[in-house]
Amino acid sequence: MRLFFGLERVLIAILWLAWAAYWIAAARRTAANRRTESLLTGASYRIPLLIGIILMVSSNLPLREMEFVLWPLNPFILGTADILTIAGLSLAVWARLHLGKYWSGRITNKEGHRVIQTGPYALVRHPIYSGLIVALLGTVISLGTVQAFFGFAFIFVSFLRKLSLEETWLRSHFGSEYELYQQRVGALIPHP
Repeated sequence: MRLFFGLERVLIAILWLAWAAYWIAAARRTAANRRTESLLTGASYRIPLLIGIILMVSSNLPLREMEFVLWPLNPFILGTADILTIAGLSLAVWARLHLGKYWSGRITNKEGHRVIQTGPYALVRHPIYSGLIVALLGTVISLGTVQAFFGFAFIFVSFLRKLSLEETWLRSHFGSEYELYQQRVGALIPHP
């Protein structure tokens, strides 16, 4: 059973590494920026993101204060975690592919930028964040530690901060077109 748990963690790590490799490769094919965020604005969401990543990645090296395990790991829980991680990363990749040249790791307005409302963007306005949140939730379940949960919480706050900033930029750039899109499509969870 111990071997199974070790292999499952390796699988999760491979999934995230494959996602990161794709993300880095795809980042080279984007449109030129017309306007980009300030250093301070970027720091406002990148600092909690970095803290969260460090907590999650180091959760295999437990901090004594957060060593408490949240639930017993068994094949059902780990299978559920794997499914969530795969589904979430798949949604993020689909959204990134669909967004194409308009994607950026920073908050920017791209040359020729337009509101994408098809594919995963017809379901939620921020499907990359939705997918990553689901994938991170799966990863937290597979780790099962308080430390991983706190890492997830920091990353979630980071995503909410960046999402809020992006929404402001998009409304200011696209006006009523984006406001109508906001009314019709949920930010992270599809409207019923």
